[in-house]
Amino acid sequence: MRVSTVGELSASLAHELNQPLTAILSNAQAAQRFMATDPVDVAEVREILNDIVQDNNRASEVIWRIRALLKKGEPEMVSLDPVAVIRDAVQLLHTDAIGRGVHISVHYDANPATVCGDKVQLQQVMLNLLQNALDAMDARPASDRTVAVSITIESRQVVRVAVRDRGPGLPSDRLAMIFNPFVTSKREGLGLGLSISRTIIEMHGGRLWAENNTDQGATFYFTLPVGDAAELDRRLQ
Repeated sequence: MRVSTVGELSASLAHELNQPLTAILSNAQAAQRFMATDPVDVAEVREILNDIVQDNNRASEVIWRIRALLKKGEPEMVSLDPVAVIRDAVQLLHTDAIGRGVHISVHYDANPATVCGDKVQLQQVMLNLLQNALDAMDARPASDRTVAVSITIESRQVVRVAVRDRGPGLPSDRLAMIFNPFVTSKREGLGLGLSISRTIIEMHGGRLWAENNTDQGATFYFTLPVGDAAELDRRLQ
């Protein structure tokens, strides 16, 4: 995927890097607090430092991947376990979720299929959807602060991922617009996350959409084709 303009590239970089940089700051501040206690919980500090290293690596991967995409114009497609990609994304937001009092659950079929994709790009899609779900529940009571992620085999050729929150839901008149660039309800949002995410999923031969739940909140869905790189190339031709 190529970024069409320098301005769009700058906004994309800011959006994609904000999450790991925020996590690094949050973890560093938590480590300072633990270091000030007596006795120091060395195991907890060690875990926090591991999280900082992971987030730093994630930020570096984003920068490297965007540079590589601009240079080559195509993603690096490999065989992936979608459950592993999603669990990695959930783990990266673990500290943020705990800080907000949100429980994230992951459910999947016993024998999930392999998909072909670019790991960094698909992880960015999951991180964006999860972050949006966390944001949607900031004003909800503690009992409602849950996010349910499910990975199911929709057919022999399609894997479907759902991210369900218990927030206020989406205004019906905005459902058709939320994937447009620069459309956002967040005070400091750029309105690029969902647009970028849809582009990534479509490049992988899938689709991304959202629906309001019948009871409460909203669910974002995306699909990915089952198979290896050769099969994906044939489907996209």
